[in-house]
Amino acid sequence: MAKKNFYEVLGVKRDASDAEIKKAFRKLAQKHHPDAGGDEKVFKEISEAYETLSNPQKRKEYDQILMFGGIPGADFGGDGGRGRTYTYTNMGDMGEGFSGFDFSDIFGGAAGAGSPDGAGGFGGFDFSDIFGGTAGARRRGPSKGGDLSMSINVTAKEALDGLEQKVTYRIPSTGEEQTLTVKIPAGAVNGGKLRYKKRGEYGIDGAPRGDLIITTNVAEHRLFKRDGADIRMEVPISIYEATLGATIDIPTPAGKTVRLKIPKGTPDGKVFRFKDMGAPNVKRKGTKGALYVSVKVQVPKTLSKEEREFLEKAQSADTHDVRKNLKKDALL
Repeated sequence: MAKKNFYEVLGVKRDASDAEIKKAFRKLAQKHHPDAGGDEKVFKEISEAYETLSNPQKRKEYDQILMFGGIPGADFGGDGGRGRTYTYTNMGDMGEGFSGFDFSDIFGGAAGAGSPDGAGGFGGFDFSDIFGGTAGARRRGPSKGGDLSMSINVTAKEALDGLEQKVTYRIPSTGEEQTLTVKIPAGAVNGGKLRYKKRGEYGIDGAPRGDLIITTNVAEHRLFKRDGADIRMEVPISIYEATLGATIDIPTPAGKTVRLKIPKGTPDGKVFRFKDMGAPNVKRKGTKGALYVSVKVQVPKTLSKEEREFLEKAQSADTHDVRKNLKKDALL
């Protein structure tokens, strides 16, 4: 496959104006910048293309090469930045933005006073216009590294009990992998965040590292549903148990059983509360939430001959008017 020239990389015509080139690069930079979740390689390609085409002298030389049949790519103007690294911060939900990005370092110091337009290798393009006014942080001196983020998947039981788990993550600016033992507290909730200080992106010019933010993704249990530290569950009971009352054993999140006394005439949806049988409360150490048990009266779809005869006899003897207020309430 033929390699794209810089005009094709930016998606502009050969006779594109400086404004059109700048507009095209702005659009692509917003899409492909690593801080916005883009591809580093693609962002590097469009940055190199803009660095060349935004500089009148470099663009003139580049056009001459194209005129003679050459299609220079990453090798134009030196080594094309191979082997170099650049620092970006993870935006995530912490709003770190574009802090610390040194555009003058991407292509071997191309930007600076030596540029024909006096505005650096990017033709005076103001990245702060796209990324919240922080693109110049590198030039203002030391800058703290940005926060990095990742997530960990845990089961419902692991979230209740807590666990330690080793994780490996990559530092974007250097590519190095680092390992950390994460301590997930008992009672961890879905979407909960753990912050590990100075384990994020490296700072600039001796500034401290950012933090690593870990989000817990807790799988949903088939029976126990989390509501913060409280746990809710639904227990089926028969029409006989609801009518006559009963005592049944039910499981608890701790793996034990507890006895639930169902009074006579218990209605469908009745909720019973068991104090301190929920999940550990991560906000109030040493305490637990409650276990809420709602009963679901099961009406049998099929009946034996004996059951049917029994219920028909009971129905014929029933004197309760369960709809006595229906017409009255409808008139209100």
